[in-house]
Amino acid sequence: MVFAAVWLLSSCAGTDCISMGGSAGSYTPMYSHFFPRCGLALALNKLSQYLDSSQVKPLFQFFVPDALNDRNPDVRKCMLDAALATLNAHGKENVNSLLPVFEEFLKDAPNDASYDAVRQSVVVLMGSLAKHLDKSDPKVKPIVAKLIAALSTPSQQVQESVASCLPPLVPAIKEDAGGMIQRLMQQLLESDKYAERKGAAYGLAGLVKGLGILSLKQQEMMAALTDAIQDKKNFRRREGALFAFEMLCTMLGKLFEPYVVHVLPHLLLCFGDGNQYVREAADDCAKAVMSNLSAHGVKLVLPSLLAALEEESWRTKAGSVELLGAMAYCAPKQLSSCLPNIVPKLTEVLTDSHVKVQKAGQQALRQIGSVIRNPEILGKLP
Repeated sequence: MVFAAVWLLSSCAGTDCISMGGSAGSYTPMYSHFFPRCGLALALNKLSQYLDSSQVKPLFQFFVPDALNDRNPDVRKCMLDAALATLNAHGKENVNSLLPVFEEFLKDAPNDASYDAVRQSVVVLMGSLAKHLDKSDPKVKPIVAKLIAALSTPSQQVQESVASCLPPLVPAIKEDAGGMIQRLMQQLLESDKYAERKGAAYGLAGLVKGLGILSLKQQEMMAALTDAIQDKKNFRRREGALFAFEMLCTMLGKLFEPYVVHVLPHLLLCFGDGNQYVREAADDCAKAVMSNLSAHGVKLVLPSLLAALEEESWRTKAGSVELLGAMAYCAPKQLSSCLPNIVPKLTEVLTDSHVKVQKAGQQALRQIGSVIRNPEILGKLP
């Protein structure tokens, strides 16, 4: 029954149209009617627990790459869910047969965007398969090495998937973690390829989450990142440090809050950086910082931001204003608690002597105004 479904689905996936009934010779474009393929994926999901061992590898040879590369994203998601369900049921006893399927695909697949969806799914599957292994199992280290290598894939989805797979695997590679962190730090701060630096930031955040927050100090990461963000000669080092801070905020959430206060002064300066890419990275980092702050975190950072508005340097003022505007990405409860302090200050900078500070204030008020519904506050906005 399972392989009849697989045969039918593979027949559908290899053609541009699928018969939907009606008169003979009547066909409808396949993309418009992906429901049968989704239905078969859901069936495979439910049938997964009833497979015997001999059926698992052939099923994954169908998943990778055909089913996971369906042109419709809903079908791809259902297929990945079915593959994960099969791994959960049969992964432990089929590690030796399934791991080569994933490794061969990652090794041989063309490095172009059309394979990004499959590559992402295979990375997720490899990480999920490794969870079935004991941390002392020698197979875990090669899997982690593959995941680290996949970080260089120029796809945000693949990099996010790797980062999410790493934390539970870290106990198995603790003795190698220091070397991995050093290599990723070098890639983050020195590579001339954007995708490699961004991927390194994802990888570092995943390793730190697995090792624990103390690893930031033990591995001297914060010191290295702080030095890099102040490097006036190399914009890639500044941009790389911002990538790392963004990913650490995103993956560690409230655990990273104690470090945010130390990052803020550098972030303020980066908003006025002479390099466009650094400014864009600072903007993304600010959004990550603000969207992950707790109520306590807001209380920690708000005094520094408001104090920076009194500085003589227009760049520092503008950076503070932009960070205050990024508070629009805070959780609603945190945002509402600090609005009475933020909005009056932002309205004051609208008359600042420097035009860029004025523009930053206008943009910040627009950002905040787009997410609040308080009529009293809305009345104060342009």
